[in-house]
Amino acid sequence: MSAQQEEPPVAVLPQPPMTREALRAAVRQLDLTKLPEFDRDLGQAFDQAVQLSSTTPMRLFLEKWATLVAILRHPDRARRLLAAEKALADPSISNDAFRAARETVASVLALASREVLGGSTP
Repeated sequence: MSAQQEEPPVAVLPQPPMTREALRAAVRQLDLTKLPEFDRDLGQAFDQAVQLSSTTPMRLFLEKWATLVAILRHPDRARRLLAAEKALADPSISNDAFRAARETVASVLALASREVLGGSTP
């Protein structure tokens, strides 16, 4: 579970544009079970945007879901993240395993975030 492990640039679909409909379509294709959460988050972001008279909640919603799509579209990346999250939830995990799992989570999130915000698509 090394944070240094590089993954091959194999994705099940291209990173979609950071729009509500494109991300919803990608979530529907990649993990249908996440669609209710997507819709709930969208509603909350819309309500917050109206209450605050700000587009920030909508931008944060799009960034969150674009990052999740950037993870899910690479099955190996998604598996590594899930395994690391499970390891972090294990109260009997060793300190070394905890650090390795934490590094894996940080690495996967950083890579996905670079794809979304930086525009690079491995």
